[in-house]
Amino acid sequence: MRFSWFLTVATAVAACGGGGSSGSSAPTPLINASIGSTWSLDTVAPSQVGLTTAQVDDVLDHVFTDVALQSALLLKNGYVVGERYAAGYGRTDFGTSWSVGKSLYGAAIGVAIDENWITGLDQQASDFLDEWLATDKETITIRDILEMRAGFANEPIFFEFDQSAYAIERDPIGDPGISFRYSNNTSQLMEKIILRATGLNAHEYLRDKILTPIGIDTNRIGLWLDPTGFNPLTYCCIDMQPDDFARFGLLYSRGGEWDGSQLVSAAYVSTSLSAQSAFYGLQWWVLNETFFGESVPITVSAALGLDGQKIYVWPAEDVVLVVLTQYEHSRNQDYVLSTVNVPNTCTARNNCPGSSGGAVASFDEHELINLLAQLQ
Repeated sequence: MRFSWFLTVATAVAACGGGGSSGSSAPTPLINASIGSTWSLDTVAPSQVGLTTAQVDDVLDHVFTDVALQSALLLKNGYVVGERYAAGYGRTDFGTSWSVGKSLYGAAIGVAIDENWITGLDQQASDFLDEWLATDKETITIRDILEMRAGFANEPIFFEFDQSAYAIERDPIGDPGISFRYSNNTSQLMEKIILRATGLNAHEYLRDKILTPIGIDTNRIGLWLDPTGFNPLTYCCIDMQPDDFARFGLLYSRGGEWDGSQLVSAAYVSTSLSAQSAFYGLQWWVLNETFFGESVPITVSAALGLDGQKIYVWPAEDVVLVVLTQYEHSRNQDYVLSTVNVPNTCTARNNCPGSSGGAVASFDEHELINLLAQLQ
């Protein structure tokens, strides 16, 4: 039963990324804020940043029509203007990223470019993946990988023991640089690229260059490894608190700057959040008219993960929204993927093997964009 559950999760992860009652932790005291911006994530009344309580409640009420949600955290100008939690959960409870993690490791690639470990988006990945030399994969670029244009199918990598080796060994099913093909295998290539370019493994590099500088205590987060226990997973699987995910969203909302330090170049962030294909940037989704198949009042970019993990960023108005699904995982189980140790969001979604009745549906994302558009 455990193994069949693992296989079902693995199958679901292959498609990862496409996009109740409330409680709260102890409230953060209100501060005297102006309309100006901050990096603090302090809590203020919506009116202090030019919004109404009704506007904020409309967003939170809407996302919590999804009864599987654990938490929602809404930021404006770097302040928390609204937060809501399912009964029994609060601001300090962990959620998991699933494919939201792609966007974080994509940011790490951006830093490696800024530090000249990688010469640029158009450098051939085979400069680091020497297994590809003298093969039909030799000309695949870093850009192809980040834009999901490397030509690889989305094969079930979650089944595999050495997932980096598996990703490197895949053969493309299309020419690189042409068609968008969402693929977990493609994003796992970031693991070896970061390691071989910088000399640090992807977890170390992410901690040093992104997480610690934006104020995340990396001693209390979970960064998952594949079943070898050695390879960081770069297509998924980071466990953090809602505030931590919001900090990363704020970094991208602010063009890669954090409190006066440019952690990721503004140009790289802008490219990441802009459609390089119909509705995908560099490891970020672009929720535009093509994405929805109907018009939208604004274009929001999003990191999207399996079972409803989401970071929405709207840089023009400095709005960030984090949404996480109820999560079950004991930290003393560690973070090495196995048939019995996986990030569990399927219980809340009622889509685990043996679940009776239908899966819990998420909220209407198009309607959410309409509501976010009111936060001006």
